[in-house]
Amino acid sequence: MALPLQELIEAACSPARFEPDIALNLEICEKINAKGAGLPRLAAMTIVKIVNGKRTNQSLLALTLLDYCVKNCGYPFHLQVATKEFLNALVRKFPERPPPGFAPLPPPTFQSNSDNWNHFGTYMSGPGGGNPVMARILYLIKEWKIGLAELSKYKNDLIHIKDMYRLLRYKGYRFPEIREASLSALAPMDSLRSADELEQEDQTAQAAKLQELIRRGRPQDLVEANRLMKIMTGFDQRKQKNYHEIFAEELHKIENKANLLYEMLDNVKPGEKVDANDMLGELQSACASALPKIAKMVKAEEDEEKIEDLLRVNELINNVIAKYHDLQKGIYDTHYDMHKPACRTPQPAEQPISLIDLDDLSPTNHTSPSQPANTMDVLLDLFDQPGPTPPSSSSANDPVDSLTQSLSHTTLRQLPPHQGPLDDSATSPAQDQLTLIDKNGLRVELHITKSSPDWKIQALYSNKSQAPMENMVLHLATPKSMPLKMGAASSQVISPQTQQSVLQDIVVTNPTNQPLRLRYKATYEQFGVAMELAGEL
Repeated sequence: MALPLQELIEAACSPARFEPDIALNLEICEKINAKGAGLPRLAAMTIVKIVNGKRTNQSLLALTLLDYCVKNCGYPFHLQVATKEFLNALVRKFPERPPPGFAPLPPPTFQSNSDNWNHFGTYMSGPGGGNPVMARILYLIKEWKIGLAELSKYKNDLIHIKDMYRLLRYKGYRFPEIREASLSALAPMDSLRSADELEQEDQTAQAAKLQELIRRGRPQDLVEANRLMKIMTGFDQRKQKNYHEIFAEELHKIENKANLLYEMLDNVKPGEKVDANDMLGELQSACASALPKIAKMVKAEEDEEKIEDLLRVNELINNVIAKYHDLQKGIYDTHYDMHKPACRTPQPAEQPISLIDLDDLSPTNHTSPSQPANTMDVLLDLFDQPGPTPPSSSSANDPVDSLTQSLSHTTLRQLPPHQGPLDDSATSPAQDQLTLIDKNGLRVELHITKSSPDWKIQALYSNKSQAPMENMVLHLATPKSMPLKMGAASSQVISPQTQQSVLQDIVVTNPTNQPLRLRYKATYEQFGVAMELAGEL
């Protein structure tokens, strides 16, 4: 006879247990997913009650189980941990201000091949004086803030997690660093899903939200519940989604990734190792994971046109994976048929990028007037790291620390197709040429004319790939002893198979003629996929 959910949770968090029972934790997750209804709320409130118990081992066992439920029970459980009631109960034992000398325990050393995380091994073995339960709660809240309140498809329903995160930061609590492997379990699904799977996911989320709205029972909740019921029953046709169109967009994204991967593989030089390039590995993994799904959809599909489209994408992916395996074996001269690229689909706005600087950078901001000055504002809130502050905006409404570092932004203007590099015959004959970037088809060369105190640099952009590079932005950082000024580049788009077709003027003040030191970050899009290259000269 199956035990009730509460008894299973109490057994998983037994005071006699000092190691989590992974099988029992997963059984609880399966029970929540299978039964649905009110079980997500029942499980969440039962777990948080144990977290606030007197025994440290029980509290840590409950937090481990809570982490399993968040990562395996989907939106219905996420909705419960994002309620004010649950979050307030989770931090009930937190004092108004952090205890004197309190700091999260240092991050542990993880096994790279371990998929499971024993929270006891992380915190129970830490230095004395720490509060492992408090540190673990801070870790989870920050992880949910990034993985759910920022990245989730339903992030608008989970905003109270972000509110709690900001409140704790305002009160002085410091959050530990997030383990990438742990956060990736909360990242949105990147695998290909059929129209039926997409529809089922939305129906499950809508049912969970409707139940929660009715449970709360406030007037505004009942109004929202009424609106949601009209959508679920099909009465409000304006809000109905066409899941076949959504699936077609997802299929195009996979096709775009396959084309982009092939372009990058085609530019791999003899002797280079594809396994050392993380971006190539991620694209190859995304393409390979789509193959079983496509094969299953081909068998179930009855529409001849859709079957043909699926088979075409399947052939493209198989070709690019074959090319990838050839390069792994050291075979660099093979070519495969990729003559049917996907149609471009609108892409979301550019995502914030991380700050680049040298150790001795001055807090000087060089921003092109036409480039938005606040693209980095969200970094501090997400990762507790400094970033640039726009000079015209105020941080008085945000309790987080002000941003102090910045980098040079460039916004690009259009250059006529026939126009090439500027004629530099009138410049000084003493000129150096350096290659700043030569990777993934993008080549940026620097032609340096040295004079005192200013060095005039002309950056020349080339695109050796078969696809245009769009929304090109170059960020540069120099030491404080070398002030940097960047002009606007001649175009934001680098056409395929072009040499030095885009140029940009840069001035570095270097009165002592020190060797040039630069750090760079180049961002652009190909096939609608955001690309990023960073390094140091």
